[in-house]
Amino acid sequence: MSKKYWLSLGLSLSLLMVACSNQGNESSDDSMEVSDEQLSEDMDIDIETEEGAASVEQNEPLIGEKVIKSVDVGYETTDFQESIDYIEKTIENHGAYIEYSNEWNDSADQQSRSKDYTLRVPTESMDAFLDELEGMDAYKENEMISSEDVTQSYRDTEARIKVLSNKEERLNALLEEAESVEVIIQIEDSLSETIAERESLQSIIENYDSLIDYTMVNITLTERSTIANNRGEDRPFLERIKEAFINSAYTFFYFLQNMVVWIVYVLPFIFVIGMIIWIIFIFKKKKQNK
Repeated sequence: MSKKYWLSLGLSLSLLMVACSNQGNESSDDSMEVSDEQLSEDMDIDIETEEGAASVEQNEPLIGEKVIKSVDVGYETTDFQESIDYIEKTIENHGAYIEYSNEWNDSADQQSRSKDYTLRVPTESMDAFLDELEGMDAYKENEMISSEDVTQSYRDTEARIKVLSNKEERLNALLEEAESVEVIIQIEDSLSETIAERESLQSIIENYDSLIDYTMVNITLTERSTIANNRGEDRPFLERIKEAFINSAYTFFYFLQNMVVWIVYVLPFIFVIGMIIWIIFIFKKKKQNK
């Protein structure tokens, strides 16, 4: 046989071996795909949930989309009722509502009243609401605006709810296919736990929405006899003396008023006690004369 014949035979054998090797790899890949599909179908739902939660944790931090704001502001006023009317009118003008309010008198000075408000103001109207409060005839003693970014927590909770919803759908599908009582009971227990957890997370989302859409505003209104036009240590000494004297005069004036009111309260008691003393005195005097 010629050299050309042997060369052709060797090349043919090589091609045959390569073809057999490729066929073996393809069959191996096919079996692997089947195995993966079976594994995917038989995968436990709790593992699927954990993978979903893990993917949430890998998300990029989100900033500024969901922010909870709160405002604390304090006012002093010489016309308590007028300021209350102004505040409540402003609340009505901006679609806000009063969540809590409390009014009380200073025990040391009955003429000094105070009132606290806890309001819910639409966040979109927050700036306009505060601007309108500036028009009130009162001195703004303090103001503090704070904010909390809950975007990441909000998105994580949303993703967790989605994972639980998918798990709930899968459990319902398995429940329809289940035949034995034992399997049905197990699926129903897992389904109940899933629904309870999803509803709990949903209530968190709803609470976030309420706090985000309606800013909490705490207002403290305090009645004063007088209010200085400016405050601070840089005020002139004589002006501070003048203010102290005026405040002292007002305090003494209210003290006299309270004394008069107290006397009016005790007058009936004084009259009754005086009558008893006078009767005893007359009775003793008649007894001595006898």
